[in-house]
Amino acid sequence: MQQFTNLGQGSSQFVVSPNMGVSDIVMSFTTPASTGSNYTGLALSQGWAYSLVSRVSVRYGSSAQYFWSGPQMFLENLLDAETTQKANDVSRIGGNAVAGASCGGAIGYAYLKLPHNSIRASGKPLPFPSDLLVQPIVITVELYALNQILTNQTATPNQNILIGPASLAFAQLQVKQEMLTDSSDLLARRVDMNAHALTFPLPYFAQQEVTIPVTSDAGNAQQSVNLTGFRAGEVQRIILWLTPNTTAINTSPGSGAFQPLQWYLPSSLTLTYNGEVFSRFDSGSSQLWNLSTDEKSASYSNSWQTYGSVASTTEPSYWVECPFAQVNLAAERELTLVHGKPILNAVVNLTFTCPAASTAYTLHAMYLYNASLLCSRGSAEYIF
Repeated sequence: MQQFTNLGQGSSQFVVSPNMGVSDIVMSFTTPASTGSNYTGLALSQGWAYSLVSRVSVRYGSSAQYFWSGPQMFLENLLDAETTQKANDVSRIGGNAVAGASCGGAIGYAYLKLPHNSIRASGKPLPFPSDLLVQPIVITVELYALNQILTNQTATPNQNILIGPASLAFAQLQVKQEMLTDSSDLLARRVDMNAHALTFPLPYFAQQEVTIPVTSDAGNAQQSVNLTGFRAGEVQRIILWLTPNTTAINTSPGSGAFQPLQWYLPSSLTLTYNGEVFSRFDSGSSQLWNLSTDEKSASYSNSWQTYGSVASTTEPSYWVECPFAQVNLAAERELTLVHGKPILNAVVNLTFTCPAASTAYTLHAMYLYNASLLCSRGSAEYIF
């Protein structure tokens, strides 16, 4: 259990020393108490603990360092959840939607999704054997200031920056470690790891999300974009979602309209690989196609506060999964290796329709790869 060194905007670094198995990691956030008018006209949307996270990164020993955004980490947890109810619970436990004085003392919990772990209980990955490392696992969590994620419900511009608190009252990270009864059973003590290597398979590796601005689609005109930024390796799935540009973060001075978990469905979607169609979902049918290959829908029930209004909105937030690997049972994805598609030098084109005319959106794309962590000589490295 470690405390955040920075309770406001900035980064905190956590060191997990080599000590047997490392699995689940949970972050806890508490807002300052309500005093006077510090929350007047302000609100927090559901799942605000994930909205608070700007970026996370991890380094296993001396491995390469990779980064993920807070909303991307949240979506990975939704992908891993076994049922729609659990996906909704992940959002709810991430912090309830509250307004005014109720923002004071609010508590939100965020599951820190890293390549080695998963929030799911069925088919949960084995703990990562940190005893094979001679250097620690280093996790870095970057936060927004609290007043940057508070929603301004008044007509006064930048109300959140003027009176909203910038720092949390409490922030903590807790790591679950699995211990062996007899430490002599540790692989590092029984095998010369300078001459051998252990391959630790990952359920998948999520590359840092790619964002592409798209114009409004007045008249329901289709958008056409090329997805870029692929690395060498096999892509299992591509995950897509849309956010309105009006809900983007405005770091200085802050608009009070930041809603990174408010997602919309790209409809009439076609994804091609060098001209060959791999996914085609007409008129929003992706929801049924995705449900047919999973145990839950590609959506969750979201509740957010509305900028400039005391009203709140509760409706689903959607994403789309475009598979590149062969079909496999959702309950066996953590146990069965399926080959993806190597698309490093390919042209991956996406055409789709935005949900509303005269609104500008940002397309978010996350690529999920087959990957492993190779442990040897006291360190680890990602193998794609």
